[in-house]
Amino acid sequence: MPLKKITFQTHQKDVAKRLDQVLAERLPEIIGEPLSKGKIRKVIVAGAVYLNGKRVRIASKELFKNARVDVYLDLDKLNQSGGNIIPFELTKDRILFEDEYLIVVDKPAGIPTQPTLDEARVNLFSAVKKYLASSYLGLHHRLDRDTSGVVLMSKSPKANPGLAEGFSERRVTKIYQALSFRQRSLDPVSVKDGWTVRNFLGVNKSSPSKRKTYCSTRSGGDPAHTDFRVIEQFSRAYLIEAQPHTGRTHQIRVHLSEHGLPILGDKTYHGPHQLDSIEIPRTMLHALSLTFIHPIHQNRIAIQSELPGDFKKCLQALRGGPAGF
Repeated sequence: MPLKKITFQTHQKDVAKRLDQVLAERLPEIIGEPLSKGKIRKVIVAGAVYLNGKRVRIASKELFKNARVDVYLDLDKLNQSGGNIIPFELTKDRILFEDEYLIVVDKPAGIPTQPTLDEARVNLFSAVKKYLASSYLGLHHRLDRDTSGVVLMSKSPKANPGLAEGFSERRVTKIYQALSFRQRSLDPVSVKDGWTVRNFLGVNKSSPSKRKTYCSTRSGGDPAHTDFRVIEQFSRAYLIEAQPHTGRTHQIRVHLSEHGLPILGDKTYHGPHQLDSIEIPRTMLHALSLTFIHPIHQNRIAIQSELPGDFKKCLQALRGGPAGF
C-alpha cells in the first residue's frame, strides 16, 4: 500500500480534545479499518501528523476549531514491527557542505543514521545515496536515531584515509547541545565551572531494557572522555554543551545521566518525557557543529547546524515563554 495522505478539518466538538483522541475517532472512519491507540501514538511520535502545516509529535496536544490536520499513513509499514511510518527524503536544504569528496548533512531526529536489520526502514545513509545517485558513500561517524544534527560522509574513497585518521587521532572537534533534567540531589557546585568525565563504558548487563544500554564500568569497557559546560540554567533543567573526545555508543547520554543530568526525553537513561507542563517529544540532544581538516585540500572546515524546531520550542518553554508545540 503506497503512502496515503489524509486531511480533515477539526470541528467544534474537537475543541480541547487531545490529538490522539481525535485521530482515534476520525481515522478509522476515514480509512475504513480500526487503528489501535498504540498505532495512532506511533504515527504521531514518528512525525507523520501535521497541524496547520506544522509537524506535531505530542499525542496530548489540545486541538482547536477549524484546524487542518494532515496525516501520512503507510498501513503496511505501520503494521511491521520497527518499520518507519513516514519516509524521509533528503533535500538540498539539509546539505550543510558538499564538494567533490565530502558531503555533510543535517540529520533530522527520528531516523537511524545507517541501515538496520529491517531493510525497509528508512535511514540517513540510504537517503544520501539516493540523493547523490551514487554507488559509493562512506560513513565515518553516526548519531543515535533521536539525535539531530551534523553528519559527515565521504563521496570518494580518496577521502577515507584522511577522515579515518582525523577521527582516530581525535583531531575532529564535535560539539553537541543537550537539554538536561536538573535532579534535586545534584550539587550545583559540580557543574558551575564545567566538568570532565573520563571513564570506561561497557554494555549494562543488568539493565532490564530489551535494548542494549551502556554504563560506566570498573573493568573492561572502552575509554570514554567528554567535556561539559552549562550554557544556561533553568529552575529544573540546564542547557548543556558537550564535547566528546571519543565516540562511544550513547557516550554523552550515559555521562550526563550518571552525573545526575539525564537528557530530557531520554527514557532509556532516565530522562523525563514531561517536565511540569512541558511535554518532551524526543531525546533533546543535537549535534551542533563539526570542525575538521579536509582530507584532500588540508584546509580547516567548520560546519554548524541550527537547532531544530522541537529543540527551540522546548528551550523557549523552559525559559518561561510559550511552548509552541
